[in-house]
Amino acid sequence: MEELKIRSPFGVWILTLVSFGIYGLFWYAKTATQIKAVNPNNPGNVSGSSLVVWMLFGFITLYIVPIINWFKLCASIKAEQQAAGLAPTFNTGVATLLCFLAGTNLCYIQAQQNLVVNAVKARQGVPA
Repeated sequence: MEELKIRSPFGVWILTLVSFGIYGLFWYAKTATQIKAVNPNNPGNVSGSSLVVWMLFGFITLYIVPIINWFKLCASIKAEQQAAGLAPTFNTGVATLLCFLAGTNLCYIQAQQNLVVNAVKARQGVPA
């Protein structure tokens, strides 16, 4: 199982800005992999590597495939929260809106991921 990590939401955002988006691509891939680790039976899970490839080369499909993958990722996060025993608090509309506010959607997604990691580790009896 992929090691579940708690990351600083603000740190993810700052590293993405400082690296001109490179860290954001790495982070998206790691987040998708973490979602699969928590909820492997979800058929809507997005592969981390395919997510990054489509983010880089989405212009080929006029960004239709990256948009579809974005909504699949958001649905996977909700399903992951349910699989972790949480009430789903992730809101796709908020995450999408935050995309247009200097990429602060990364902070929101990471904060939601941290809730899942805490719940999974608490269920396993591992300190978070």
